[in-house]
Amino acid sequence: MFPHRGVNPYPPARKQRRSREANGRPGGGFSLVEIMVGMAISLISVLIVLQVFKDFEGQKRTTTSGSDAQTSGAVAIYTVERDTRMAGYGFSIPDALGCKINRSFDGEISELSLAPVTVTNGAGGLPDAIRILSSSKGSWSIPARITTDHPPEATNFFLNTTLGMAEGDLLIAYEAGKDCTLLQVTGIPSGNIQVHHQNTSPWNPPGGQNIFPSGGYNVGATLFNLGALTDHAYSLDASSNLLFSDYNSATNASNVQPIIPDIVQLQAQYGFDTRLGAQTDARIDTWSDTLIDADGNGSTTDGSDIKRIYAVRLAIVARSALKEKANSSGTCVTTTSSNAPTWSGGAIDVSRNPSGTANADWQCYRYKTFETVIPLRNLIWRQS
Repeated sequence: MFPHRGVNPYPPARKQRRSREANGRPGGGFSLVEIMVGMAISLISVLIVLQVFKDFEGQKRTTTSGSDAQTSGAVAIYTVERDTRMAGYGFSIPDALGCKINRSFDGEISELSLAPVTVTNGAGGLPDAIRILSSSKGSWSIPARITTDHPPEATNFFLNTTLGMAEGDLLIAYEAGKDCTLLQVTGIPSGNIQVHHQNTSPWNPPGGQNIFPSGGYNVGATLFNLGALTDHAYSLDASSNLLFSDYNSATNASNVQPIIPDIVQLQAQYGFDTRLGAQTDARIDTWSDTLIDADGNGSTTDGSDIKRIYAVRLAIVARSALKEKANSSGTCVTTTSSNAPTWSGGAIDVSRNPSGTANADWQCYRYKTFETVIPLRNLIWRQS
C-alpha cells in the first residue's frame, strides 16, 4: 500500500543523515586544522603583498626623487640662462665696458665695474657665483653728448639731446681715459638742453664729496641712460639652495632669497674671442674660469678683455632629495667616481657640500647635470 497522500515517507533525521552521507563529510563547519591552514596561507599572502608593496614604494620614491631633481635642475638652468641673456642690455657705449664706476648713495662711496657678466670662481672646485648687469629702461634712450665742459662741482650737464631721459633715471657719464660716474636725474628744465643732478637725490653726493674725475668731463664726453640698474646674482648656500640676489637701486640694497632646492653645484666659464685684428668676429676660441688677457696687452682686467666675452658656459647639478639605502656591506654605490657628474669644463665635485665641508653620504644620492652655452647677444649684436 502506498502511504497516505501528504505524509513524508522519510523522517527528518533520516533525511539529514542521507544529506551528510551525500556530501562525503560530517556537518558542523571547519575543523581546527583547516582554520590554522587557512590562517597560515593568509599570513603568507599578506607578507608577499607587503613585500611587493614595499619594493614598489621604494622604486616609486626613487623615481619621484629623480624626477624632482630633473625638474629642479631644469628650472634652475632656465632661470639663470634667461637672466644671463639680458646681460649688457642698455649699455649703449661699447667703449665704456669695463670702466670703473664711481658712485655714492647717501654719502657712502662705492665702486662698480661696468661688466655685463661677472663670474666668481669657487676655489678648489666649489660652486661658482654669477652676476648679471643690465639696464631696466623699458623705453628707448639714446646716448647724449656733453656740449659744455662739466667741472667736478657742477650739478647739471648741458647736452645735445635729452630724448628718452626722465626724472629719476640713473645715468652713467663716460669719457675715454677717465673713470665713469653714476648720477641720477633730478630735473630736466625747459630752455637749454640739460639735466640736473642735484643732491636732492641720494645718488648725487652733497657738496664737499666728489665722485667725478679730476677735471670733470669735457665736451664730447657721453652720458647713457640706465633707467634703473638691474643687478642680479646667483649662487648656492650651505643648504644646497640656489640663491637669487635682486638689487634695488632705489634703496641701494639687495634682497637675497633661496628659489630652488637641492642644487649642489654651479659652474660657469667665460667664452673669449682672443683673436686680434680683423679676425675678431665674436666667435669663441677660449673658455676660462677667470678673466684672461684676451687682447694680449698684459692686463687681465681692462675693458678690452671684457669686450671680448661673447658667451658664458654654464653647468648646474641637481641632487635627488631621497637618500638611497646602502648595499648589504653598508656602502652606498648609487653614485661612484666612475659615474659622477662631469661637464665640458671638466669634472664636477659633488663629494663636498656647497659650503666646502665634506659630504660622507654623497654616493647615496642621484645627480642630474644640466649644461648650456649662453650667447651674450647684446655684446654680439654690438660687435656686428
